[in-house]
Amino acid sequence: MKYLIGLYVVMTVMVFVNLTSEYFFKGEYSAIASSVIVLLFLFGTILFVNARYFLSKK
Repeated sequence: MKYLIGLYVVMTVMVFVNLTSEYFFKGEYSAIASSVIVLLFLFGTILFVNARYFLSKK
C-alpha cells in the first residue's frame, strides 16, 4: 500500500510543478519544470517496479 501512496504523491507533485511553472512563472522556467517532471516520472517508475515486484511475491 505504501507504494501506491508513493505513486499518488509523485503524480501530485508532477501536477503541482507543471501548474506552478505555467501559472505562477508564466512558462519562463518550463525547461527546468520539464526536467523535474521527467525525474519525478522516473522515480514513479521505480516505485511502480518495486510495487509490482513485492506484490507479486505475496
